[in-house]
Amino acid sequence: MYLMSLKTVLKKENRTLLELRSGIVFLGLLGLIITAAFAFVPDFSAGWLCISWIFGILTALASATDMYRVLDKALDLPEKQAKAKIYFGYLRRYVILGIMLAVICISSKLNPIVFFIAYMTLKISAYMQPVTHRVFNSYFGETDPASISQEEYDALHPELVPDKDK
Repeated sequence: MYLMSLKTVLKKENRTLLELRSGIVFLGLLGLIITAAFAFVPDFSAGWLCISWIFGILTALASATDMYRVLDKALDLPEKQAKAKIYFGYLRRYVILGIMLAVICISSKLNPIVFFIAYMTLKISAYMQPVTHRVFNSYFGETDPASISQEEYDALHPELVPDKDK
């Protein structure tokens, strides 16, 4: 049986999605540790807070994956169909999030605030993406191409430079 190394498996995944998911998992574990620390407070149900946190993280991971799939499929469509696909993907994610929040609110054990904060790790990890990108560049032994100025770009692609005489 052939086993691939972790590095090989990770390199085959979409890099941006990998970086986004890694940020969600990192923040999820950090939040889980903080939430679990409340287990030592008397009369405090840290177990249910941890379960709420885990549901939020799993929902954030599912939303990130769905967002990637919708955008990937939409890029192959004509503009009008792409807009509709992206809009309905966005709508579906938030309807599912609303249903989950409603079910958690009805539940007497789970905490909707903890769930929502855990879901927001999706947004925070999107802002952390430059950091996770550098981490994965280091892990894979890669570097980003050097950026060039607008003048250098124009010199390389003179056909794209608008005429200033007009």
